[in-house]
Amino acid sequence: MSASVIIPSLNAPTLGRALRAVAAGTELPDEVIVVGRDEAGALSALPPPSGSRPGGGVMRFIDTGAPVCAARARNLGLAAATGELLLLLDADCIPRPDWLATHRARHAAGEQVVGGAVALAGSNYWAQSDNVSMFHEFIPQLPAGPRVLLPTLNLSLRREVFAAVGGMDESFPGAAAEDADWTIRIRRAGYRLWFDPAAVVAHSPARTTRADVARHWRNLGHNAIRVRLRYPEEFGTPAGARRAAWWRLLSPLIAARITASVYAKRALWRHWPSLPVVYASKMLYCFGAARAIDSGFATLP
Repeated sequence: MSASVIIPSLNAPTLGRALRAVAAGTELPDEVIVVGRDEAGALSALPPPSGSRPGGGVMRFIDTGAPVCAARARNLGLAAATGELLLLLDADCIPRPDWLATHRARHAAGEQVVGGAVALAGSNYWAQSDNVSMFHEFIPQLPAGPRVLLPTLNLSLRREVFAAVGGMDESFPGAAAEDADWTIRIRRAGYRLWFDPAAVVAHSPARTTRADVARHWRNLGHNAIRVRLRYPEEFGTPAGARRAAWWRLLSPLIAARITASVYAKRALWRHWPSLPVVYASKMLYCFGAARAIDSGFATLP
């Protein structure tokens, strides 16, 4: 099964590491497509492919000329890809050597959409805590099985799924909400979303300070509340969640409830030092959601 790896990147400092990890895998893709901006020259600094291994690994770069949102970058890559299997990988994700082989094997077993796991170790306390808060439902220690949604930093799908459902909603200004919206639409179109904990990437976000994490979670709440209101059945979103005051007044209780659910997973106990950041991030999410409702963004179609 031919495979295309699509990597959106806005001058990501980890792009070179991600590409070298793909090239060092036990199996190679037929093509790698990087979409976005590379003003630091990470692509030109890479050694040319040796061509000595099956799979080839043709490198293509789609320069968007100016920064574009993550959804736009991924859509451009998906539309340009030629493989039967389309794999989405973020530029700050370092896949394990068997990453592509694991995705391929799961598709060979009959799955059409597969999400992989995220190893939580970050470059420092803030990056790791951000990972715990963001990806606690997609860690390698959890069992395989169907999911309601999947993150696109480590996702594969057959070409016919993209042809049937189309691309991501490009009206989302930032990352981490458009992928939830897209994978829910894919599931609603009749395709099962399968989580495979054996397809692992290490996530190395650039959010390495308290200010970085705070900004990320305010923005995430602003963007993601629109998805929660768009699909209330999937999230169990109450009617009161359409009011900004609901999010502000109940933010301590919402944050406490979600934080408790995170650490209810035994595999997360070793990350207990991140608990204060996880709680604070959920509070900031609530404030971002309230801001989106006040501005009218949350109720856009």
